[in-house]
Order: sequence, then C-alpha cells, then structure tokens
Amino acid sequence: MRTLFFSLSLASAIAATLAIACGEDGGSTYPDDANGSKSDSGDKKDSDLTVVEDDSSTDALVGPGQIVASIRDFKFYKADDSTTNPDFENPPFDIGNDGQPSPGFKGDWNDFNIVEETIGADSKPVYKGKTVTTHSKAAFDQWYRDVPNTNVRVEIPINLTRNADGSSTYDSNVNGQFYDPTKDAGDRGFFPIDDGTPFATSFGNQGVNHNFSFTVEIHTVFTFKGGEFFKFRGDDDVWVFINKKRVIDLGGIHGPKEAQVNVDTVGLVVGQTYALDFFSAERHQGGSNVLFQTTLALQPRPN
Repeated sequence: MRTLFFSLSLASAIAATLAIACGEDGGSTYPDDANGSKSDSGDKKDSDLTVVEDDSSTDALVGPGQIVASIRDFKFYKADDSTTNPDFENPPFDIGNDGQPSPGFKGDWNDFNIVEETIGADSKPVYKGKTVTTHSKAAFDQWYRDVPNTNVRVEIPINLTRNADGSSTYDSNVNGQFYDPTKDAGDRGFFPIDDGTPFATSFGNQGVNHNFSFTVEIHTVFTFKGGEFFKFRGDDDVWVFINKKRVIDLGGIHGPKEAQVNVDTVGLVVGQTYALDFFSAERHQGGSNVLFQTTLALQPRPN
C-alpha cells in the first residue's frame, strides 16, 4: 500500500524519513481525505540517505539539516510462519470499515483509532485494541520495537530541502526511487530499503519490485516560536505527537490522506522546547509516498 506523505518545514533544514506530500500552511489538526497522489514508487537517491544497522549511537549519523529515521523492515505475513506479523501485507479483503463482511471490498480501510491519544512512557504509540486492520497488542508492539527474526532495523539520516518561504520539505516524488526500477523516469515513491540500495535489508523485496513492509519512527525536538505549522500527506498509517499528545491520526491501510496542524492550537508556551514524535507504517504493496513540510525548527532528540 502507499506510504505516507508528510510535509514539514523547519527553520533549519532537517531530515525526514518518509516521502511526504506537503500542502499549504495553516489549518487545524486531523485528517482530511486527500484526492491526491497515487503512491509514488521510486528509488531514493543515495545522496539523500545514509544507513547504519548498528544503532549504538545515532549522534554520529546526524549532520547539519538532518534528522534520523529508524526504519524497521518486516516480512510479508504467512500464517505458517510465526516470525511474520499479521499486520503486514495481510489486508482485510471483503471486510468493510465497520468490521462487517462486505464481499468484494478491497479498501480503503480508514482505521483512525488504533493508538491512544497520549504517547507511552517509552515514547512509542500505545495500542488501544483490535481494529479492522490490526490484530493484537502483541503484533502492534512489534511495529516500533526490535524483534529478532521478525524485523530488521536500520538508521537513516534524511536531508530536508529548505524552501524560499523558510519552510523545509521532504518529497518522495522528487527524491524517491522510480516506481518502475527498469526506467530512469516516471513517478517516484518512498522505498528507502529496496534491494540494490545501500540500505537494503536481509529480508529484501520479497519477490516484488520494491520493499513495501516497513515502519518509520522519528524523534525530534523544537523550540516553539509561535505561528508554526506542520503539514503531512501520505499513506498508510501516520501518527504525529507533539508534547506527548496525538495531533495527527491517519491510521489504516489507505491511499494518500492529508492532515495539518497549526501548532498555535496545541497549547504550547513560546520559548519552551517540546518533543515532536512521528510514526508511520507501509503495510500493503501498491504504492508508497511521503511529503512533509513544516516551519518548525526540528532537531534530532538528544539520546
């Protein structure tokens, strides 16, 4: 399925994990369906990503205008393989958004209440309970935690583009990999760990053109100045937390959706420093894209 678009603009250029599609500034919290873009498919530019499979210290990875993304790769689900996770490449075909039988239904599944409104003490999303696209707390708790033989984690610094208006953006349609890997042209998408890239994992593309089953986790901090915004568009799941509270909820297996936060509405104090934590998941093949734009001066969270 398509990955997220997440648009962020930063006072100082930052790094983004996802290919996100950005939008205009302003706006309040929470998702609006985006008509937009189909999943871009594409190969990320090697110059924009650097990967390290040993996370003993992420500080050494970060340069000016970068933030670090933790990407965890998962195998496609197989009922006879206990090392696979049932939430990945296992969409609930013939089940509607209400969880009831719906013969022939193939999505989208808008699953907007997978996680609690407050982030956990370990800075991870807290699972609320079984939903139409998720199966259990045990399965969800693997999404953003290292589980030997079930996922493989790599740390990737990503560069943001500084815009003339002072915002910063990452757009997989510009910096991603081509959907058709045999052609050096066409639409691009967010595929940072494809076979043949410096970031490929031992799980590989699993017989398809791109590596689709993965999660993205980014932890940043910023000093609130007033008037900033954070805009995102993408698919599948995306959650953003500011000061430990969920401000964007785009959970589910779906095409690109858009959300924007006017940070003035979150209840912050000018001059104080706060955490912004970002989580996404690419759970079904077909498309993966991310655009994010923000005027927040995001910096990597200190270890």
